[in-house]
Amino acid sequence: MAGHVTYNFDEVIDRRHDRWSYSEKWSAAPETAAHCGVSAIADDHIALFTADMDFRCAQPILDALHATVDHGIFGYSGLEGNDRYFGALHDWFLHRDGWDIDTSLVAYCAGTVSALNTCVRVFTEPGDAVIIQRPVYPPFTRAVETGGRVVLDNHLVRHTADDEQGDLHYTMDFEGLEELAARPDARMLILCNPHNPVGRVWSEDELARMAKICMRHDVLIVADEIHGDLMAPGVSMHHMAQVAPDARVVTCTATNKTFNLAGLPATNMVFSNAADKEAFEAARGFAGPSPFAISAAIAAYEEGEDWLEQCLAYLDGNIRTVVGYFAEHLPDVGVRAPEGTYILWFDFTERCRALGIDGAELHRRIYEEARVLLQDGVNFDPEGGEFFQRMVVPSPRRVLLDACERIARVLS
Repeated sequence: MAGHVTYNFDEVIDRRHDRWSYSEKWSAAPETAAHCGVSAIADDHIALFTADMDFRCAQPILDALHATVDHGIFGYSGLEGNDRYFGALHDWFLHRDGWDIDTSLVAYCAGTVSALNTCVRVFTEPGDAVIIQRPVYPPFTRAVETGGRVVLDNHLVRHTADDEQGDLHYTMDFEGLEELAARPDARMLILCNPHNPVGRVWSEDELARMAKICMRHDVLIVADEIHGDLMAPGVSMHHMAQVAPDARVVTCTATNKTFNLAGLPATNMVFSNAADKEAFEAARGFAGPSPFAISAAIAAYEEGEDWLEQCLAYLDGNIRTVVGYFAEHLPDVGVRAPEGTYILWFDFTERCRALGIDGAELHRRIYEEARVLLQDGVNFDPEGGEFFQRMVVPSPRRVLLDACERIARVLS
């Protein structure tokens, strides 16, 4: 395995034309164009719409994957009795966050979106209601609605520039949450922590208050915490299950966002009780990880911290660069550095008002004219997201600056 390596996050790696890339993010396939709301993907589009890093993985992960290839047999794989895998998972969270996971209550799932869909199917009935907090990651809504359940929106509260905490700072509406949780059909709350797209890392007090409300009304909390390693400098991650050990919680953790391993899914579900774990596994069926996902996860948790720390420093620079660029060139566009995630949430309301354009024209100018692929805010907030856009920034800095310059040009 490799020793200390200094990583070059400025390197631009071709994920558009390289025959070995198979990148969905940079693909020109009609499905990608439809997802981004454009007629076709031009060869010079800049893709910043999905939470997928454009950085090469940590060397220990590459070494582990090469060793798996050299082994030469890729049959059915499983985690039963794999003390090294569960030990690496346990030690990572204990070391990073002080969270002492009971690994006997951990179940594997092939991806967090799949995990959310399974949780909705297993722990609620058709017609039941599920609480989400918009603006929020679109698969939360899809998991509820495609399962024949009802969405209850406990909308986050946005603060204005006149507030002490400044513009684009969001907090929870606890009074509204209490009302929704008290409904007889409310069975589940899907929490996003850190929150995608608004970038909040919920405090211990906020999580404890939410947990008390849910416990009072027998509402299961499913906590999507897959961005939990991506903290801004000086910010600490608090896991719901850690803050509220007596609550009924299902936690989604994963290597995919932290270590850029979305193509090797390894979502680890941490349950607060054995009965919920057994029910989940029974519904999930046979779905073991690939040997590559196992090797990558072990290497990431055992030897990937040095890469992560370098990556976090680079991401912080990216975020400050983009926020600073907009402050200088488009100061009426709202954006603030997130407390967690590598996601920026833009409010173009004032810029559109000054230009006299609507959300559709905003989309056309950015996606078609500037050829920068972001993600429309209406996907996160169907009623209030018209003038919002989400940008993900784990790309080489000159790529991001190119995107910023293009957006400024078409909106100036």
